[in-house]
Amino acid sequence: MKTYIEKRKFLRHPISVPIQLEVNREKEAIASESLDISLGGLCFLWTRKLSKGHRLQVTIPVKEKLFRISAKVAYSKEDRKTGKFKTGISFLDSPSAFRAKMAEEALEILEYRKIISEKLGKEISEEAAAKQWVSEFASRFARFD
Repeated sequence: MKTYIEKRKFLRHPISVPIQLEVNREKEAIASESLDISLGGLCFLWTRKLSKGHRLQVTIPVKEKLFRISAKVAYSKEDRKTGKFKTGISFLDSPSAFRAKMAEEALEILEYRKIISEKLGKEISEEAAAKQWVSEFASRFARFD
């Protein structure tokens, strides 16, 4: 029987958000959508195969803030369901990983606000949602390194 060896260093979190990619120094960023994120990288679907090691810039927009991340391609495999390429990238440096984590947290707070507002039957502010989020989940973010 063949044994599978896990290569991942970080736990992945599913996150489906719009992203912008700058590949091959193209003049305009091209839209895509993320599939998951971890402390080490991000996965998304792309229209063509990218070679391993290829460097690119990823931007994750959160409201009016843009989180720019430097990365390189770790893998690019065809996804038969979509006909696109499931592409995994690794962050090039700690600031890029931190920006990605901040973007993920900001997006989760927005989703949390929506859930809490529905649960309470009234809109709560982003600030109130963020304060509640921090009190409940800050220890998880503190483990970032």
